[in-house]
Amino acid sequence: QRDKEQQPRHDTNSCCKSANTSSTLRPATSGSLGLDLAAAVTVTLMSSKPEKVPTGIKGPITINGRPVGALLLGRSSISLLGLFVLPGVIDADYSSEIQVMVHTPFPPARIKQGQRIAQLVLLEQLTKKLTPHSQAARGDRGFGSSGEAALLTLNLHERPTYTVQVTYKKEQISLRGLLDAGADSSIISPSSWPNHWPLYATSSTVSGVGGLALAQRSPLVTITIEKQSVQTTVSVVTLPPTVQCLIGRDVLTQLEVML
Repeated sequence: QRDKEQQPRHDTNSCCKSANTSSTLRPATSGSLGLDLAAAVTVTLMSSKPEKVPTGIKGPITINGRPVGALLLGRSSISLLGLFVLPGVIDADYSSEIQVMVHTPFPPARIKQGQRIAQLVLLEQLTKKLTPHSQAARGDRGFGSSGEAALLTLNLHERPTYTVQVTYKKEQISLRGLLDAGADSSIISPSSWPNHWPLYATSSTVSGVGGLALAQRSPLVTITIEKQSVQTTVSVVTLPPTVQCLIGRDVLTQLEVML
């Protein structure tokens, strides 16, 4: 807690100002291997999914007038607070703003402007004399430069399906449900959700179902499968056309269903 509240030291505080080059980066002490990076703005993490945090520092990273690469790593004191930095590589020819990918398994979490969250461990570029795949410099191409995302798909023919009864108050509907222990939460398609049953807005997102979608949340309902029942809430978000509902780990573990 003490580390969370302390203010950035003078020699690292400059990286949080409006400077746009790496020349403002300084090691914390004379024996430091890394250069501290701080958040340029205040960011609140509302979910456990990774978020990009700007640092206000623009590449390339130069030491004594010479561009170098770096490993972007987290700080142990930040990890102890439940904030984790996804490691990255900053190329010697990267010329855009350095951003830090962070996530927390315990949302919500707030990162204050000026809080030191990551560090750059400098690396000499040993690949200079090797022929690159492309003659173009990295430039400002950072996230997404590896190409299009490869998304996992769900093989509907390899997952068991069951009749699922969903009860709200005294009303009940019967759906054909796909059981998938790889899904964190259970989902019902909007087309199968009765129009007169309430839904609640939420900031939660569901990934892997046609990309990333903002889900609505149901009230407390009773899910019944094979005469076993559990009370829970479900997400209501678009599913593939042939799927009315998907039953995930949140329900399967309570029903002690093994797939």
